[in-house]
Amino acid sequence: MHGSESRATTRTVPPHPSTHVLATRDQITRRRIARRWIIGVGVAVVLTASVLVLLSIGLVRMAPAWWRTTHPDDPATIRAAEDIENDVVNVIYEVREAPAETWTVVLRAPDANAWLNTRLTPWLLNADAEFVWPEEISDLQVEFDEGLIHLGVRIDDGENSQILSATLRPFFDDKGALWVRAESAYVGRLPIPADWVVGRADAHWPDVLPARLLEEPLTRHLLGALTGKTPLAADPVFDLGDGRRVRLLGLAPEQGKLRITCRTEFEE
Repeated sequence: MHGSESRATTRTVPPHPSTHVLATRDQITRRRIARRWIIGVGVAVVLTASVLVLLSIGLVRMAPAWWRTTHPDDPATIRAAEDIENDVVNVIYEVREAPAETWTVVLRAPDANAWLNTRLTPWLLNADAEFVWPEEISDLQVEFDEGLIHLGVRIDDGENSQILSATLRPFFDDKGALWVRAESAYVGRLPIPADWVVGRADAHWPDVLPARLLEEPLTRHLLGALTGKTPLAADPVFDLGDGRRVRLLGLAPEQGKLRITCRTEFEE
């Protein structure tokens, strides 16, 4: 035999039983940890969703932060409404040369709310004897901010009572028509998605307004104005009945008050 030849022999050593046990235990431990994480995340999601639902219900039932409760039967409220009505009427009917320079009336939010809740209905009935005030509406409120008007109404259909409100930005187009743009809307303090107000509002109003109220022509007109489909007033002019008329030229909401600019004109 020429030379010597060494041959390496490889022997496979089976794993020690304890090693297999340790690996299995590690896998079980990891699965348990993963399961705990999954369960924990699931519980957190459920709890978060529950909290959000409860918060949403709470927000729906809460009045907006700016909301004031007006008591229409309170003598002080009635007196405030009558005083502001008399003041505004006197300014409107003041003797002026026509066409005259513009003139301005400043309306405070508390006075506006007093008038809305005590004098608006008689005025509407005087303008239209067949007008019927919607029984679902029990309260109207406004607040004025810089460039914005907060407008809210309490709706009560006999089963539920909630406050619907919108933040509006008034403006005039180049033809003098008065428009309002809804910047936001709320049910209570819960924001309504923007497309409910300006996009697909017609499909969603039945979810928040009673059917009978939606059938009212005045409601349809106001909803059309809120969604930007039609102006609030295409020709904001009203006759004084003495050969003159007053044209609304500007609405400037400020902190707590509304500055109204008008001009007295002769009827053509």
